[in-house]
Amino acid sequence: MNRARNGRLVWIIILLILPLFFGLSNARLAEAHPLNNGYSQLSVTASGVDYDLFIPENSLLLFDTDRDSKLSERELSDQRGEMTRYVTERLKLKQDMENMPVTMKTIRMDVKDSIPVVAFSLHYEALKPIQRFIIDYSLLFDDADPAHLNFVLITEGDDIDQAVLDSAHRTYHYESFHPATPGTVLWNYFMLGVEHILTGYDHLLFLFSLLLIARRTAEVVKIVTAFTIAHSITLLLAATDIIHLPGAWVEVGIALTICYVAIENMVIQTSRFRWLLTFAFGLIHGIGFAGALGEIGLPQQYFLSSLLIFNLGVEAGQLAIVVLVLPLLIRLQRFGWYKRAVVIGGSALIFILAARWALERAGLL
Repeated sequence: MNRARNGRLVWIIILLILPLFFGLSNARLAEAHPLNNGYSQLSVTASGVDYDLFIPENSLLLFDTDRDSKLSERELSDQRGEMTRYVTERLKLKQDMENMPVTMKTIRMDVKDSIPVVAFSLHYEALKPIQRFIIDYSLLFDDADPAHLNFVLITEGDDIDQAVLDSAHRTYHYESFHPATPGTVLWNYFMLGVEHILTGYDHLLFLFSLLLIARRTAEVVKIVTAFTIAHSITLLLAATDIIHLPGAWVEVGIALTICYVAIENMVIQTSRFRWLLTFAFGLIHGIGFAGALGEIGLPQQYFLSSLLIFNLGVEAGQLAIVVLVLPLLIRLQRFGWYKRAVVIGGSALIFILAARWALERAGLL
């Protein structure tokens, strides 16, 4: 009898404890759910650090102007300046204890681990070749969320480093596994120049169109030299902000230069004075090169040398294309069908492709 009574008592105690146990478990699960976790993805480049920051939407409701407990793209757009100041005043990267200049590239809504977040894309400009830097992170801790965590992932080439930042650990010292030197910085920009011309299909098509009717090496030298001088001038002027044109206009202009050369190929018989045309159009292409370089960025300490070495890389890639393509074109010019099939037929195809690019870039297609 006593044994049965004791058994019932044990079950009563278990039934009383179970709800408490499950309540604590659910609380811990909720607490472990990454509703207040932020994420930082840093990519170390020759010009500085590209920083993608993801902050949970519910941690930034101080910018919820319509008080609907969520952020809209319009609210982000209207408060871009305030949000930029909020982030950049509390998130600094330092080289030798000096703040790296920062630019906010974009602010947008996104989803991270199924949680709505605000995604900030920033670029921190290197004051000198990066050997090390400090992340100084004070977002949310003192005003919005003392329990906020930020998980940091840093990549530099194939190297990866990780860290976790919280209110008690607000800084992280990053040491490069392969510290940059002036030589490595310049070599990187040289290779960026080569890569840009080899993957810049519109620039390559323009160059190829120019060479289609060239019959003598001297003509080719004039064309290539005129193109080099012209785009070097505008690359320097645009990169130093002496001249500035809307990127969309420049891209449309580049496509139209290809269209014009393609049409001219079909009607003229000689490329004797083509270097003059090449110089004029090369000025437009140089602004395009500067636009691409602006997206990459230039290190502050080696601004001019990096700019010049990037241009040298463009020239090296351009020269490599000419050396490979020109002998084949000159050999084909010996055949009677070259003019009809290659020059006229090829130029017609080039015109159609470039015209499509122009319409797409103008937003008409």
